[in-house]
Amino acid sequence: MTISGVVSPTVTRRKLRDSLAILNRFSKPTAWILVAIVILLPCLCFLVLAVSPRLFDQGPQWFTLSAFQSVANGAMGAGLLNSIWVASAAAGFGLLVGFPLAWLARRTDLRGHRWVTGSMWLVFLLPSWLPSLGWERLVEPDGVMYRMGLHLPFVTSAIMGPFGVVLLLGLRCVPFTFLTTTAALSGLGQEFEDAARVHGAGRMEAFRLVAPILAPAIWSALAIGFAESVSDFGVASTLAYTSHFPLATFSLYQAIGNFPPEFSVAAAAAWLLIASVVIPLVLQAKALRGRSYAVLSGRTRPVTRRSLGRRGQLFGISFVGLFYFVALGIPAIGAVSGSLLGDYGANFQISFANYRAVFANSQLFAPLERSIIYALITATITLVGGFIAARMLAKSKTKATRFLDLLLLGAVALPGIVFAAGYIFAYNLPIFSKLGIDIYGTTTLLLIAYIATSLPTNARILVGSVAQLQASLHDAARAHGAGALRSWFQGVLPTISRPLLMAWLLTFCGIFLELPISQLLYAPGSPPVAITVQSNLGNYHFGVGMAQAVVAVVIAFCVVGLVFGVYRLLAPAGWRRIGGATHG
Repeated sequence: MTISGVVSPTVTRRKLRDSLAILNRFSKPTAWILVAIVILLPCLCFLVLAVSPRLFDQGPQWFTLSAFQSVANGAMGAGLLNSIWVASAAAGFGLLVGFPLAWLARRTDLRGHRWVTGSMWLVFLLPSWLPSLGWERLVEPDGVMYRMGLHLPFVTSAIMGPFGVVLLLGLRCVPFTFLTTTAALSGLGQEFEDAARVHGAGRMEAFRLVAPILAPAIWSALAIGFAESVSDFGVASTLAYTSHFPLATFSLYQAIGNFPPEFSVAAAAAWLLIASVVIPLVLQAKALRGRSYAVLSGRTRPVTRRSLGRRGQLFGISFVGLFYFVALGIPAIGAVSGSLLGDYGANFQISFANYRAVFANSQLFAPLERSIIYALITATITLVGGFIAARMLAKSKTKATRFLDLLLLGAVALPGIVFAAGYIFAYNLPIFSKLGIDIYGTTTLLLIAYIATSLPTNARILVGSVAQLQASLHDAARAHGAGALRSWFQGVLPTISRPLLMAWLLTFCGIFLELPISQLLYAPGSPPVAITVQSNLGNYHFGVGMAQAVVAVVIAFCVVGLVFGVYRLLAPAGWRRIGGATHG
């Protein structure tokens, strides 16, 4: 409304508010799409290099498949084939062990079943290279086992070979199977088993009836286990390398580390590595197509935990105990005992000299401090960014956010070694120097890579919890006079405090002990802890390297305990009740 040709202040404020709303609507998706492109663009450039080296001044051809031929005919092809069959075996092993563990923890009255779920996070949080080093130090020639007088060459040959690689990768798959199937078992009502038992079926027949209903969870466990195993770098760079058993990820790393670097061959291997990850996803979709697995309804009956007799309790506890002993106990024994050996001579002499060296030598302790800082920065930035991205994905259904969702899913599917290789190649290009972006070989690029790999996963973890938030939570606080920031802390934060806490801890532990990206991108003179451990072991400082690894694990677990303790101490009881998980 105007008076004497003057625009009313009310109209002006309304137009300004509408303009800001439109700008906000389009600027946020656009900004996040740009971030996603920055994350993925180096990797895309690296992958395009495999077929068009001329585009990046890496060869004369505009289009060629010669790099793929080099992969197929060389040692890298053998590494890729090894990775595929090893990952298949590891995924199957993870299902065979993880499903019974999930059944015991969720559907029986096994003593201590609550601890089974909590302890599984210890297996999940440990990077694969740490248990691998523990097994190596235990069974290798002149290792802990031999120095204790246990000469078992058949154990050494079994572990230091394909069987050991499958075992360690399979143990790594168990937590993914466990977490996937426990969620499915929680939603499977009691009525299906009761119907089978009423018609005279025994326990095994009832189980055979229920098992097909769990097909989505089983296929998901196999797909995740295969993808995690085929893209694993920790076992490939430790046990598999020591055993002269090549795997694709380490072969890709060696191609980049050659002089001159074979970027085209590495890019072709990256294509094949990504394609191998797609295989189980396609098989999963084909197996589930056209079938319905909807079993939850208003009539779903709560599950009654099956009572185990004395023999059942003994078998269940023994099975659970054996798994944790193999997955955590033996590697811990190997790592701790290896760190207590003063030398690698003929005698078994226990000494704390390695630990004293770690704490007294700044060159040994500084990487621990450095990795803590890297992990704190990455976890905090990705938590904020992941929450914003998750809120956009959950609340907005525009084309921009759907494109962002697709880019983030693509980033999750890329193995870490491909990310690092893409960053090495892209930021070595002359165009970045011309633009004044000289960050290759700096801590800045390492942190960018950490954030780039963590942000997509963090967003996917949080999107489920953020999707459950209603606008009324924020509006209710505003209606009672709270400002925008205060209303968010009072109305929204309590509801998602536990998911935010878990997302932060998962990122912190993953970055603190991260290996493949650190191996390729760490700044000279500023190595993270994983690199110094590998360096000491490679230079035959076995005791010092294992002492560093043990101290790093203890620090990681202390941070987890400290964060949970502070949350329990400072967070109001209502926050803990809303965010806490219930145990049936």
